[in-house]
Amino acid sequence: MFNDREKSVIKWAELVTWNTAKNDNDAYEELSKHFDSAEIVELTMVACFRGLMNRFMDSLQIELEDEEVQSRGGIANAKGEDLQLYVKKMAELL
Repeated sequence: MFNDREKSVIKWAELVTWNTAKNDNDAYEELSKHFDSAEIVELTMVACFRGLMNRFMDSLQIELEDEEVQSRGGIANAKGEDLQLYVKKMAELL
């Protein structure tokens, strides 16, 4: 579903989210095959920012979704293809 470049970003984002990126040199090396150091810094900042915002919003019980999504139990209708397209677009921006 995802190419190696996209998989390296997803893996890195997961490691950053769980604060374990510092322990996974293999993941950094894989990411370095596809991105230069400035791009890795930017990817890391985005992952950190999203994590911060999620924790902030959850702590203050601020809903991110509009009433329509909330009425469906907070579940968005995103499809796998939508996610894949989004990841590709984000990777192209780098």
